[in-house]
Parts: sequence; structure tokens; C-alpha cells
Amino acid sequence: MVRIGKIVITVMLILALCMVPMGCGGESDVSDVHSFTLGSSVAFDTLNLLSSYMQVTYEFFLLVYDPLVRYDKNYDPIPCLAKDWEISDDELTWTFHLQEGVKWHDGEAFTSEDVKYTYELMMDTGLGYMYELYLSGITDIQCPDDNTVVITTDAPKANMLMNTTPILPKHILRAIAEEELETWQNENPVGTGPYKFDSQGDNFVKVVKNESYFGTMPNVDEFIFVDYENLDALAQALMLGEIDGATNMNPAQIKQLQADENIDVISGEELGFMQVGINCWTDSASKGNPLLLDKNIRHAIELAMNKQKIVDMAYDGQGAIGTTLLNPGDFFHYEPTAEELRSYDPEAANALLDASGYLDKNGDGVRETADGTPLEFDLITIADNVEEVKSGQMIVSDCAKAGIKLNNVTMDSGALYDKIIEGSYDMFIWGWGSDVDPTAILDILTTNQIGGNNEPFFSNARYDQLHTEQQNEMDESKRLEMVQEMQRIVYDEAPYIILIYSNNIQAIRSDRWTGYKQIPETGTYFFNLTNINYMNIKAVE
Repeated sequence: MVRIGKIVITVMLILALCMVPMGCGGESDVSDVHSFTLGSSVAFDTLNLLSSYMQVTYEFFLLVYDPLVRYDKNYDPIPCLAKDWEISDDELTWTFHLQEGVKWHDGEAFTSEDVKYTYELMMDTGLGYMYELYLSGITDIQCPDDNTVVITTDAPKANMLMNTTPILPKHILRAIAEEELETWQNENPVGTGPYKFDSQGDNFVKVVKNESYFGTMPNVDEFIFVDYENLDALAQALMLGEIDGATNMNPAQIKQLQADENIDVISGEELGFMQVGINCWTDSASKGNPLLLDKNIRHAIELAMNKQKIVDMAYDGQGAIGTTLLNPGDFFHYEPTAEELRSYDPEAANALLDASGYLDKNGDGVRETADGTPLEFDLITIADNVEEVKSGQMIVSDCAKAGIKLNNVTMDSGALYDKIIEGSYDMFIWGWGSDVDPTAILDILTTNQIGGNNEPFFSNARYDQLHTEQQNEMDESKRLEMVQEMQRIVYDEAPYIILIYSNNIQAIRSDRWTGYKQIPETGTYFFNLTNINYMNIKAVE
């Protein structure tokens, strides 16, 4: 589970980048050193896996570190550091048999103790935010020998083989004081993965091929991740050949890139969504407007929204209307029935508010409560995210037609985060990236996440119960029922209004590179929870 969207201020590509062996101004030579430069509009947050939460940094971790299992192109688990595994009859004990002869990038031997150390470190400290829920339920880890890990759980663990937690080097981490781990800079990351960390600058990170890798060797000698503040500059760099691929591009740039015969551009579906979050905190400490605690107002806001128009105009049609917490292509997705669905219907929004006693008594176009309090709320959007700002403007206009006044407020992501944590907001627009396993994205709205990831301060006892039970349900069909019931609960309560399942616009220089594909079939080249294209892409001969 990661944050998506442009939520970190990035820096412009600078001349110092030309000092790394990649070439500048389109002069890179793939015949000698196969170097692939991937540009993005999002910057790395930190190279410390224990405190990172950004999508682009997750890509780096996929290359430098290895988990016990990885995903294939269909998101099925395949061996990585674990060559095979078995589960006990009571489904409480998993035995992983590890690859032999694996070395860390610094030459130290990888052993089962590294697995035990990594898992226990994250479980004991709560660090490793992107992976913590994959470790829940583990009660004991034993290492009978260097190549065997035995993991015991307190109940059957449905997502054990979806656990792609990267394994960290015990011999390095144990030398760092526990209180310093979260802020540790990890200036020279050491993993077992197919690529080794090489260097980092103000706006780039470079990795090079691990010639001692135990698995199948990748084709590209080095990858360089570069971040751009300006999306136009990113597109120009790609068209001029200064970079080889680009991600997180603006939907409006698709036609421009499609006109270049040397570029493959896609609008790929990605796991996650953009949402309107609504303050549902019932505690007296909440500084949100208490009128939003009325579910009928939340429903009316959604009925008033023209989501299709938002998709078409704010996102240039690159996405799909959102409904529930899991994407339509997800096995666990729940699609609201015709009776449940709150599609665009201004008349229904007005009728619902009329029936709830919210009337415009003074004729100013804004409905009021019985005591005269207007239905007026602040809607916060992140200032440097063009799509979100446009969406917010359109929502303000839509809700005005239902007699709800929204004040459009823009700020940077850090300021918004502060407001969310202290509960001093009414509504906001932001996004979440999701995982293959539903546990992490569903955990956002559990009661125990209030004050953390649970931005709306939502609490529902049945939802919490189901979240625990689905983690322990090994029968896939029964687990599906539980997960879908959870989505129904959230859709009915509407602490989130899922606005859009947005696509990720990505492109590759097809005149230079081949061997890549969308993962899954309608997905993306990169940012798809796998390292498949990083491993398979190769230079055009």
C-alpha cells in the first residue's frame, strides 16, 4: 500500500546528471553499456525501506532487495529467495526452503537468520509501513539451518504467499540503534537482488547489474531513476532521447507522444484509486464540520458528482468511474447493485436532502439545518496536482446545484497530511495505491488505524471483525464473501467517495528497447508490483 499522485515536491533535471554514465542530450550508447533511464514526475522519499511509503521508491526496492516469493505476470506467487515451501495440515506452520549460495551485494552470505531478523524487526518496531500487514499473525520464526525458515502463525494466514516483504541484511541493520532506524539514511543500500545500488544525486538514483545474482540475469546493465518537476520537460526529454522511459505522465500528453513513431505510450490500469475523504470522526476532538456525520449528506454529495465528466475532463478520459475500495479488475472487487449504486443524479441528491430536512429557507442557494446552519464545507486539494485541482473545481460546481456550498482550498501535501492527522478538515481529495492482497488497503479504514492511515476517522465494528476474519480464511470463496461485505459497508457509509480508478500514463522508446509488456494485460510497464519488465527489457539490436 503506497501513496500515489504527485505528493512530493521534485527537482528539475540538472547538469550534474550528465556526470553519471548515461549520456546526455540523446547521446546514450546502448551498444556498449545497456543503460535505461526512467523519468518520473515523482521523487524518491528515502532509500530506507523501513520508513519509505512512495510508489517510485518501491520500484527501487524491487531491484535491490529480494523477498521470499515474488509475483509473476498473473500475480501468482513464484519462488525467489525461497525455492519451495510447504504448509502443515493444521495450516499454522509454513516451512520455506531457501536458495543456496546466495550472497549479499557486499559479499556476505545470505542465511535464514536474515529472514528471521527482517520479519521480527518490522513486527517489533512497527517499521516497514508498506509490508507490516503481511507479517501480522506470525507468532514464531525458527531457523533450523542456514537454508530453512519455519514460520508459525496464530491462525491460518491467507496472505502468506502474497508476502513480498524484502529481506534486509542482518549484519548491517543490527549495528544501528533501534531508535535511529526510522531516520536512518541507508546511503549505501545492500540487498541480494538482481541490481546493486551505485549512486544517488539530487534528482537521480542509479543501480547496476549484480553480476553475482543467483537467479536469471537481467538484460540491462544499469537503470537510472530520474525525477522531473515539470511534466512538459519530462515529455520533451523522452522525445529528445535524453531518457528511455517515463511514468506518471499527464493524460493530456498522450496524443503528443503517440505522434512520435519512436515511442510506445500506454494508459495502463494501476491498483489504487483517487478518493474524496470525508471527516467522520465522532470524537469531541474532531475539528471537522459535524454535519458531515450525517450519512445522507455524504450520499447526496456523491449523487451530485458527475464522475464521468471528471474522468473525461480532469483526467482526459484516462481512467474509470470509482465505486468501491478495490479495482474492477481485482478478483475481490465488489460492484454495487443497481439499488445500491449512487451514480450521477442531481434530482436524487436534492430529493434526499429535502427528505432529510435540509432546505434553503433564505433563498441564497445554500441549504440549511433547522437551526439555520448552512451546508457549507471546505474541500482541500493538493496544489501541484492538476487533475485533483480540476476535479475539486468540478465537484464544487456540481454540489452547488444540490444546495451544498463547497469552498475550494489548495495546499501542499504536507499541510494536508497535518490536517488529516489532527482531524481539522471537512473533505479532501487524495489517492492510495493498492496491493494484490486486499488486507492492506482494507486496513486503512479499520478502527485501529484512526489517527494514522484512517483519514476519515471511520469506525465500524462489523468491518473490523471481517478484516480480522478474512486474513485467516483459507477458503478463497469464503474470503471473497467477507472482503466484498467489507466493501459494501464502506460504500454504504461513504467515509470515502471513490472518485476514479485512474490510469498511469507510461512510455518507452521503442526504437531502443524491446522485450517489455503491460502487466497484467491492461496494466502498466512499471509500478505494477513486479520487476518483470526490469528483468526482461533489452536493447534493440
